Amino acid sequence: EPPQTGRLALYLLGLRATCPPPRSHRTLVTWLKHYLEEDWIGERDGRPLTSFYQYGLGVLALCVHHKRVREGVIRRLLTAQNYGRLGHHGSLVDTRAMVALAFTCLEQRKLVGTKLAAQLRVAAHDISRDIAKLQGSNGIIGNIYSTPWALQVFLATGACQTESEFSRGMAALLENLEAFGTAATMAQVLPVLHGRSYLDIASMHCQEEPDTLTPLDMEPLAEVPGNKMVQLVVECPLPWCYELRLYDCSIPVPASASLLDVLQAAAALEPHVFKFHTQDTPHGPFLTQVLGLEARLEKRNYWQLLRAPDTPLQMGIADYRPKDGETLILRLSEW
Repeated sequence: EPPQTGRLALYLLGLRATCPPPRSHRTLVTWLKHYLEEDWIGERDGRPLTSFYQYGLGVLALCVHHKRVREGVIRRLLTAQNYGRLGHHGSLVDTRAMVALAFTCLEQRKLVGTKLAAQLRVAAHDISRDIAKLQGSNGIIGNIYSTPWALQVFLATGACQTESEFSRGMAALLENLEAFGTAATMAQVLPVLHGRSYLDIASMHCQEEPDTLTPLDMEPLAEVPGNKMVQLVVECPLPWCYELRLYDCSIPVPASASLLDVLQAAAALEPHVFKFHTQDTPHGPFLTQVLGLEARLEKRNYWQLLRAPDTPLQMGIADYRPKDGETLILRLSEW
């Protein structure tokens, strides 16, 4: 299995934000340093075994805990940024934003030498400018889930805070808050709504933090009476398949059904024809296999979720609720 770099990094960020007792996380920090090295031992074509997103997240988590990172580890990210290896298409904003946050943290916390700090500062500002250019006319940068990361970079680097890119991105978030329904997505958008970034965790004064956390009783979504029909299409273009359209069927489901419910209904309707698999992630179930075709990290492909003909969905399969008569496409795509 790939090292759990990203998962452990997220846990350490959350742990730091809860103001833990001193030295309660020392062993976990050591493990994260180990994962960063192990991640690169299995590198492919100058890329870590997991992803540059997880690698950058790991560096950021160590920085927030005021832990120095070996210069070689940092320069792997810097080289990837300088040679344009950080991501393509949908993953571009998330990955570059995470790397920019890690660079900015290392520079601001003075955890690197003067020369390297200057290089990291330049790289972070370059990333910030490039990300701003990817903003759509609707204010969204990349997709709705990438937008909080982009705005965290603007806040951390001091770039675009008074520019239209920042205000338009904030307006887009406020218009789409219903998309952030899981703990992981809430965690990335809440700092931005308070004018903060993950870097602010590093400067928290824990003695002043009141213990105000209380459980939140989540009310289940109200049931919508009736049924609906959803057209489900599976596409697999070259070079993976010779035939583009592999599945096309109208699926009857309850009116309140999510896309995940549609997939489950399709599997129940034709169990020998339609099969799919998901993987649990902090953001909810992630579609990994459809009709026996598996999306794999090493092949750089994934199952893209589209509303016909070519509109990417801004939510995951468990959150998106298609309308009656809507056509949804599962398309094996390259990132």
